[in-house]
Amino acid sequence: MLEKEINIHMSPFIQIGLILFVMLIWIGGGIGLSRLGILTENPHFPWLVSASMLLFFAIFNCAFSLNAPDANRYWMHSIISYVILVFLAGGLAYLITGISIYEARSMKWMYFVFTFGYLVFLSIVNFMRIIVKLAQREDNSLRGDR
Repeated sequence: MLEKEINIHMSPFIQIGLILFVMLIWIGGGIGLSRLGILTENPHFPWLVSASMLLFFAIFNCAFSLNAPDANRYWMHSIISYVILVFLAGGLAYLITGISIYEARSMKWMYFVFTFGYLVFLSIVNFMRIIVKLAQREDNSLRGDR
């Protein structure tokens, strides 16, 4: 039985567009539900959503990087995209709430931890790619393939 390989290639810039779209939907939904009285109003809610979207981007961007045809180019675009996302998500949360990242509880530290975690995830994925390439090369040499 042949296994079908699934290769999904998505540009990091498209990913931040999707993340920002989801972020706007969540923030709008949360604000709408709090105005209807269904949820209690939390002035830091947009900051919480923006931080969770950073983590969401980090996880899925690293997963998509496994299938990237040119890993170095993808990672460069990913890091640039992450920086853009940090500023856009933080700026959007600031515009909605009027609260800076320094006044928004521990959001400054969450942004820092998620950024550091993102760089660690990218390093782990890079290391995994290297190990897989070495294993494939060794397997090919044992089989006599070139």
